[in-house]
Amino acid sequence: MLSAIKQRLRLRFNRWIQTRLPEQSSVTLNQSRIFIVPTKQGLMLLVVSIGLLLLAINFEAPLNFALAFWLIAVLFVAVQLTYRNLSGVKLTALPGSLIEVGDSTIIPIQLESESKRPRGSLELIHPSWGVVHVHLDNGRGHCVLPVEAKARGPVKLPRFRIESRYPFGLVVAWSHIQLSGCGWAYPNGIEARRIVDSGQGSSEDDHLDDHLLIAGSEDFYQLQEYAPGDAIGRLHWPSFSKDLLVVKKFTNYQPADEWLDWSHYPHLSNEDKLKALAYLAERYEKEQRAFGLKLPHLELEVNQGFEQLQSVRQALAEFGYE
Repeated sequence: MLSAIKQRLRLRFNRWIQTRLPEQSSVTLNQSRIFIVPTKQGLMLLVVSIGLLLLAINFEAPLNFALAFWLIAVLFVAVQLTYRNLSGVKLTALPGSLIEVGDSTIIPIQLESESKRPRGSLELIHPSWGVVHVHLDNGRGHCVLPVEAKARGPVKLPRFRIESRYPFGLVVAWSHIQLSGCGWAYPNGIEARRIVDSGQGSSEDDHLDDHLLIAGSEDFYQLQEYAPGDAIGRLHWPSFSKDLLVVKKFTNYQPADEWLDWSHYPHLSNEDKLKALAYLAERYEKEQRAFGLKLPHLELEVNQGFEQLQSVRQALAEFGYE
């Protein structure tokens, strides 16, 4: 019962935070975004201050009044200084790295402030990376946040907490940040058989072959049983003399190091097609072969090298998210 109540309150709080602090490309911390609560040490000091004040009222002791008001003044100053440590800081998420599904992308965060005054350590907190400390030097700071990619596509930066306890540790000023920056995750590669349909028939190609075979008239491929409609001129007469009715099949060879084509995998799901293309791209790059990419509504020219591999990976990661 108690856990259900806690979960319900947490969901309501998260909805309120999402409404109050929506996702943005950059966030500047100001009075409407910063929340302040006392720490355990601050609560203890507040209790002691109230106790001293009650004793001073009861016994009319001037020194107790002075000590109680001094402690309360310390708490007040701590609130002001801790708030100023966060106030005016602008956070911007830069584009993240391109990684494979299962790895962690690195999303750079830029912090800056128009004020050059010294600031204490700022903490960026989330279960994914724990606590990342940032120091602003002359109004500028920088850090990187790792985010695990669990699926292909954009790897978005989760909502995280930024807080400061500077300078006394008696209060904590904090805010929730949701930035729109993200990295990209390309699919894990898998081996798959390619099938090429030339419009006149189709043939299957093993994934270890260096060429695609399409129906043509240049090179002899194999003997196949006669089917109605096969040209009589292609009958294999030596086999006919042995009472076997077979015809000769010819092919044209298309270099496989030119195109990674979406249409070569009609038997696979869309995600498996992307995985198969990712596997071939990595294989061809290791073999130092040139290749291009053909996707629905996208075509990358034939090129060679690691930059071409990264371009293909980026296209595979962004497919369906344009």
